[in-house]
Amino acid sequence: MLIRVMAIAVAGSVLGLVIKKNSPEMSMLLTISLAIFALYLAFEVITGVMDFIRSLSETVGISPTVLGVVLRNVGIAIVTKLSSDICRDAGQSTIASGVELAGTVTAIYVSLPLLQTVVSMVNSLV
Repeated sequence: MLIRVMAIAVAGSVLGLVIKKNSPEMSMLLTISLAIFALYLAFEVITGVMDFIRSLSETVGISPTVLGVVLRNVGIAIVTKLSSDICRDAGQSTIASGVELAGTVTAIYVSLPLLQTVVSMVNSLV
């Protein structure tokens, strides 16, 4: 799977460079399409990893809430990185920084229930 993604990425990058001279817009659409396709190919691996993490958490006894927060934050990080890199490739570094800020704020927001649990645990000890 990884070799397929790498081969498609290299071929797409070369094609994108050739197209970019005549049509930068089409080159950008190609870049976005290839990034989405690579993410699609990675989903079969991601689902296997998620199944393993779930079974491991059941064995070890990790709360599903904690696991959910971690998995959501990993997803947010992947989408944020991909989006900001596409914006930077388009020459829009300010928008890329905004995407990164939005991803950071979203990760903090998703983590709030976990933080509430930690604060409750600390308060019960005091």
